[in-house]
Amino acid sequence: MDASVLRKRIYKLLIFSILMVLGILLMAFLFINHADDSLNKATYTTMDQEIDLCVQRVSSKKNTDLVLLNTFARNLNKETDLDSSLFEMKKESDFSSIQFIDMNHNVYSSKKDSKFSYNNLSDEYKDKIKNGFLGEQSTFKQKNKNYKLTYIVPVYENENQIVGVLCADSSLKPYTDLMRKSISGGNLYITDFKDFYGIQKNLESNEVLAVIKNMNLSENVNGLIGVKGQEHGIVVKKIGIQGWYLCYVNSAKSLNYSMYVMSRTTNYVLMLFVIVVILLLWIAYRMMVKNNEEMEKLAYTDQLTGAVSFARFTQLVRIYALKNNNYSLVSLNLRRFKFMNEILGRDKSDDFLCRIVTCIKPMLKKDEIICRDSADVFYMVLMDTAENKVSNRIHAIFNSIRQNTKDFCYEYEFCCGVICNGARQEKYSFEQMLTNVMFALAQSKEMASENICFFDEEVHKKKEFENFVESNMQQALDSNCFEMVLQPKVDLGSNLVVSAEALVRWKLEDGTYLPPSSFVGIFEKNRFCSKLDFYMLRKAIQQIRKWIDMGIQPVNISVNQSKIVFYHENYISELKSLLKEYDVSASYITLEVLESTVIEDFKLFNQILLEVKKLGFSVSLDDFGSGYSSLNVLSKLTIDELKIDRIFLHIDSDLENKKTKWILEGIINIAKKSNIRVVVEGVESSKDDEFIRCLGANVGQGYYYSRPLSIDAFNDLIHKK
Repeated sequence: MDASVLRKRIYKLLIFSILMVLGILLMAFLFINHADDSLNKATYTTMDQEIDLCVQRVSSKKNTDLVLLNTFARNLNKETDLDSSLFEMKKESDFSSIQFIDMNHNVYSSKKDSKFSYNNLSDEYKDKIKNGFLGEQSTFKQKNKNYKLTYIVPVYENENQIVGVLCADSSLKPYTDLMRKSISGGNLYITDFKDFYGIQKNLESNEVLAVIKNMNLSENVNGLIGVKGQEHGIVVKKIGIQGWYLCYVNSAKSLNYSMYVMSRTTNYVLMLFVIVVILLLWIAYRMMVKNNEEMEKLAYTDQLTGAVSFARFTQLVRIYALKNNNYSLVSLNLRRFKFMNEILGRDKSDDFLCRIVTCIKPMLKKDEIICRDSADVFYMVLMDTAENKVSNRIHAIFNSIRQNTKDFCYEYEFCCGVICNGARQEKYSFEQMLTNVMFALAQSKEMASENICFFDEEVHKKKEFENFVESNMQQALDSNCFEMVLQPKVDLGSNLVVSAEALVRWKLEDGTYLPPSSFVGIFEKNRFCSKLDFYMLRKAIQQIRKWIDMGIQPVNISVNQSKIVFYHENYISELKSLLKEYDVSASYITLEVLESTVIEDFKLFNQILLEVKKLGFSVSLDDFGSGYSSLNVLSKLTIDELKIDRIFLHIDSDLENKKTKWILEGIINIAKKSNIRVVVEGVESSKDDEFIRCLGANVGQGYYYSRPLSIDAFNDLIHKK
């Protein structure tokens, strides 16, 4: 896999992991925030409930005290000793003192030796007394050394005449006792926003009080304050006593301990989970990166030689080609490396391969690369594109390797294929370069000695065509894509078509045809001609059978037979089988054999020739004169026909023309005296026709008379004649 692709995948995974962590953190934050909100709401609710209970109890206590004081006022007997009566009233209540003040401002007190005097009272107190004289009752606070409450109610005589007021003082203790019972802890203050009277102090009172005093408190406050890094709830409510408010501060831990513990435990567990997940993701990422680096090393480095691997090589070359497509690709191979393995052993051979890389690396320029593909196959990218420079560099590399491997005491040779991508206008792609350099390497291996073979486009096209032919020939044979055409042979005496030669044409899928000259030579090399010759012989015999069935007098057809077919051990039996299958006389078929077939094994040829003639076939010696022809051959062979090669008709000089004429006259005379029919092929002009007629040839064949014809066209030609 491409390293950049792998890195992209890792980056995507990293981004996904980061997003997942952020998602988890967000969910954790939302959960913790929700839990804190729930805890705070529960805290506020509890504090509201508790402070409301405090206010209710204070109000109830105040009303109770006022009712009691009014009762005292109604029962006050002014005829008796007022001081004693007031003292008795005090004993029956929680009041710290009770005073009666008449309309003349005379003061009577429950305390003996009281220094209570109207003139010593504060203006606020005097105003409340005056209001009492007018029938109003009131409750107000006073502060001397300590806070206290004062109640004032009017005293009536005869139910409608006010004769004075009854004043009662009460300490805050009864109230604070009630308040303490109403709350679950924390700090509780009575305040007028200037002074704070602590009723209960369970928290860090100094710190809490300092924070509260710095706040701009107002009626009905509900919020949070921070004390020593911890949040506390604060609630402020009016208590119904002039200018007084209750300020209640408490923490969630104190109010809802179990819920607080559960919330905090959940938060800590969640935070721990997030930390563990982040840690695991980080560890997984680091492991993946490390594994990726190790995999890259395994994938991109040849473990034996230290050169880059073929996969990395292709990747680097493709990247380089995007910037500069002018480079040469070299493929290097050792001849008979497997024998080196057997002779020197595996370890020595591996060391030899390492030496090759060690020698080549220092000789490479910037951006040049060497890689080992498999076994002893190496690839190099060189920045030079001129063939002479590339060749010199490769020879220098060979010399360096030989100098550094003398201690192996082993003779070896290199095969080397090269393709240069510099001179061409249309550059090769890397895939094309790789294919072509392997082709050049294969060409180098076919050469006998150490050789640097540069890629040749024409040779490659020829090889590609050969590959096409060899890849499709069997399918073409099975699909009857090889079609038989007939080239007429003309009797030079009567000017009539007396026979024909069967020639092959290969019909391709697109409807075009391949001429025999393009593929027959390939078939001879790969011995496929043996199948094609039998195929064409069958086609010729089939056509003879068709003519007979149609009531047409068959024309003799000549069919080429290669030496591979002619010398085949089953040749005679195959001929017999074909004749029997189609019930055709062998006299309608002439088997053409090349002169080279005769020369290869004269004795064996004569044996087969006699058996062929016994079956009734005529035999023609084809292309006579194209090689080292011998007149002795004619004297020893019982052939029926001699085909003179066209080479004798293409003579340039007059002198050569005269010599050719003398030779041909001699050959034709010998053939005629031996009762051998003479056919001259390659007749392309009237001059050629006149020439062979003068020589006394029997039959002419060539484009002057007719090109090769399809079966239908040949039938029309015969009927016309």
